[in-house]
Amino acid sequence: MADNYFKKIQDWLSSVAKKGTKPGTEEVQAVLAKRERIFVFAMAYIIALCLWLIVNLNGIFNITIKMPVEIGNVPSDLALTDDLPEFVEVSLSGTALPLISLYNNPPSVTIDVEEAEVNIFNQVRQRMNTIQEVEVVKVEPILVEVKLEKKTSKKVPIILQANVAFENRFGLISTPKLVPDSIEITGAVSQLKSIQNWVLEDTLEMTGVRDDIFEIIPIKNDNSLITTTLNEVHYIADVSEFTESEISVLIKTRDLPRGENITYNPASITIKYDVPLEQYAEISRIRPYEVYVPYSKIEEDFTGFVTPDIELVTPQYALKLRSFQPKAVAYFSVLDQ
Repeated sequence: MADNYFKKIQDWLSSVAKKGTKPGTEEVQAVLAKRERIFVFAMAYIIALCLWLIVNLNGIFNITIKMPVEIGNVPSDLALTDDLPEFVEVSLSGTALPLISLYNNPPSVTIDVEEAEVNIFNQVRQRMNTIQEVEVVKVEPILVEVKLEKKTSKKVPIILQANVAFENRFGLISTPKLVPDSIEITGAVSQLKSIQNWVLEDTLEMTGVRDDIFEIIPIKNDNSLITTTLNEVHYIADVSEFTESEISVLIKTRDLPRGENITYNPASITIKYDVPLEQYAEISRIRPYEVYVPYSKIEEDFTGFVTPDIELVTPQYALKLRSFQPKAVAYFSVLDQ
């Protein structure tokens, strides 16, 4: 019985050994032979590919590239009046390797602006003389006209459109400023003649403002024929919280003829206005508004009622008129005895 048990164990170990045993010599040789065939095939493919490339890359090909245009030295007292082309299309013929290099990294061509008419074909051909196995077939455009005028400079004001919305009860206490407020531009006389101001294209948009404003606005110049002295300007504005105030002002008559007296009913106007918090104490000690009726308005009236004019006499303060009552008053003319 023990022999049978030992035999079962031996058979089990044999079966496990067969499943986990490494391949024999023949199997190893077969694997190595398969790998060798794969390696030989790969090497043959690579060699064939190299030979194909060597044969074909030496052939002649044609391509068209865009070469960027650069402006040559311009006399210091002259300036261009018209834009030169940004690119020229160049058809090239040659072997593959230099053409691939030119296609991926096209060289620039410099235009000599001292001549009134420039032959671009000659300029490109001279530029390509340093590159072997490449020939210039065609250039478009083949000729470029160069127009020069006397260079001049002038200073013009800067204009910015600003749409600023403030938080409730907040507002400006002074006129916003652009610093600097003007820009110097340089170019041909004909280019600058029609430019009276420099308008910044981007509108400044702000909402919910309650603090002082200091914004940097970039200056864009899309005209390559004009140069500017600035890259940016600053938009500056003082902002404050406002509170409401009220004052009663007697009505006066302006340009009243001698010997005549005008009385009003009521005799005063109640004015409501907004004042910055930091200016409230000063304003409370003075009378910032005057109320008057021009005598010419009384002469032209036939109703017996006129609307007074409200005048701010303290422009150094940032007051905002809200309303006044009454809107119209009766008047009586009294001759002096």
